[in-house]
Amino acid sequence: MTKTKIKDILNYEFLSGLEISKDGSKLVYKKTKANYDENKYETDLWVYDTKENKNYPITDIKNITTYTFDEDANVIYKSKSGAKKDIFKTYNGYGIGKKAFDLDLDVKEIKWIKDELFLVHASEKKNDKAKEKNKYFEKLDTLPFWFNGQGYIEKDSSAYYFYDADNEKLTKIVDSEFPNEIQYLALNDDLSKALYIKSNYDKNKVAQSRESLVLFDIETKTKKVLIDNIFSYYTAEFLGDRIIFVATDMKKGGINEDSFIFTCDFEGNYEKITDSNFDMSFGNSLGTDARFGSSKTFLKANDKLYFIVTEKETTKLYSIDKKGIVNLEIDDQVEDFAINNDDIYYLSMGKESLSELKKKDDDRILVKNKIKSNVGKIETFEFESNGDTLTGFVVLPPKFNKNKKYPTLLSIHGGPKTEFGDIVHHEHQVFASNDYIVIYTNPHGASGNGVKFSDIRGKYGDIDYSDLMRFLDIAIKKYPQIDTENLGVYGGSYGGFMTNWIIGHTDRFKAACSQRSISNWTSFYGVSDIGYYFGSDQTASNPWDSLDKMWEQSPIKYADNANTPTLFIHSDEDYRCPLEQGLQMYTKLKLNGVDTKMYVFHGENHELSRSGKPHGRIKRLKEIKKWFDGHLK
Repeated sequence: MTKTKIKDILNYEFLSGLEISKDGSKLVYKKTKANYDENKYETDLWVYDTKENKNYPITDIKNITTYTFDEDANVIYKSKSGAKKDIFKTYNGYGIGKKAFDLDLDVKEIKWIKDELFLVHASEKKNDKAKEKNKYFEKLDTLPFWFNGQGYIEKDSSAYYFYDADNEKLTKIVDSEFPNEIQYLALNDDLSKALYIKSNYDKNKVAQSRESLVLFDIETKTKKVLIDNIFSYYTAEFLGDRIIFVATDMKKGGINEDSFIFTCDFEGNYEKITDSNFDMSFGNSLGTDARFGSSKTFLKANDKLYFIVTEKETTKLYSIDKKGIVNLEIDDQVEDFAINNDDIYYLSMGKESLSELKKKDDDRILVKNKIKSNVGKIETFEFESNGDTLTGFVVLPPKFNKNKKYPTLLSIHGGPKTEFGDIVHHEHQVFASNDYIVIYTNPHGASGNGVKFSDIRGKYGDIDYSDLMRFLDIAIKKYPQIDTENLGVYGGSYGGFMTNWIIGHTDRFKAACSQRSISNWTSFYGVSDIGYYFGSDQTASNPWDSLDKMWEQSPIKYADNANTPTLFIHSDEDYRCPLEQGLQMYTKLKLNGVDTKMYVFHGENHELSRSGKPHGRIKRLKEIKKWFDGHLK
């Protein structure tokens, strides 16, 4: 086997979006690959036949966005988004898909309900005249005014519809006034009621951190706010004669607080059905650059709510019924899942594989997806820091020689409420294959360890910094092969923040790379899409009545101390950690006379390293490797 190369990521096949037919006979999923020549990704649908154990593609249009099964196990998918209409085709198991219907909407998601009835989430088509009229300016009237990956959002609102394909009838259920206002919509069994999560805006059109749970009577077209401005929600579903929802009041841990599970009646009387020891981080927050495409966290099936949580360094599947009985369903790295009666199918990542299709209680891998390069071994150890037990990870070169010294990179994840584990991480393997040792851990602030562990409000650069330095010291003792004269540090987002912080507080690293970072909380507050609430929540301060505290936690304050050669990487459409954050650090290091360089990627956003265009991803990783090679080798 060959070593992992930067361009190997162009050959990876990313599986996502797993769905199952009503009769359980077929699974459908997206397969995405990079097209380097055209600098884009191409996504088509594949079907796994559970009866015949066959796996085959059903589309070849390379641009699939939304799809669903109908009652007869046919796949209905969006095949084209035109200037006037979105066209949907149906695949019934032979030949190529035939046109099923078209909609004069920009469809984001479609879901089969019953017979020929579909639930459609869409926005209205924008005509060319409207686009031409507004191309010279943007009107800012709400907060947030832009969003990472979406751009300016003032003009982007959507609605939910029923579409009766038999009669070609489109009926609007729920409309929205503001962008991203309706977060999720569920229907009860007889389709008489809808339930949705609604973002709250104040009188000045500022989005609030707490949302409303709304019950909508489809027959009478009346709305009832069940719970208003108390919780921030993950999801809500009808479960029997009650509603089950996952939410947090953010009183113990701020906006990053883990949620609990509640039920309520149709009058809004609610009760928590998970006890205080239930302290789980919902969703898959395990970081990797070897994943592409969205996947589900929650699914209602079998009179239960199934959900993925990140627990320690693993993503697991659980279920809960309306009585509050919680069961562990799958103890594996679960990326996505689909359920039909007692059968649970899921996508799972491993140490040497991208997402593969598996079935619960079956030892077989139904669709294999092992990477073809020689993977460096990932070793772990536990250590104590700031009163908790943390796990340290060490990625060794594939041809590791215990009698040799290796330049070593400390990799820091984003978030901070995400985490690293032992699943495939492409860039870690690239460095390991090029004779680096890569080390990483999940400091305080990370997910998977409960609210108390993840709550570092007002402690940025304090408890997390000491965790990372302690981890580095212990790793050096355990692995004498680490060359302490050639240490590098790098990370993105929160990892970029910590890289900026580290170079202002120690000279022990010979080189650094800060990506899509935060450097100055006081300016981040007013320019990031989440800055106006995230910045003040996480620093426990704001620029008006506690400026000193916010400034104390800003890496730019300490940049005058920085002597470490540092590469900065940022994207000009990153609205999460905007470009000016990286520019401030770059400018200060330049003025300090420090060896520094910066790359600004045009047309890319905060997701450059994970879902950026192929050219950008390859260039980014080449320059990071070139930087560390030049300073550590």
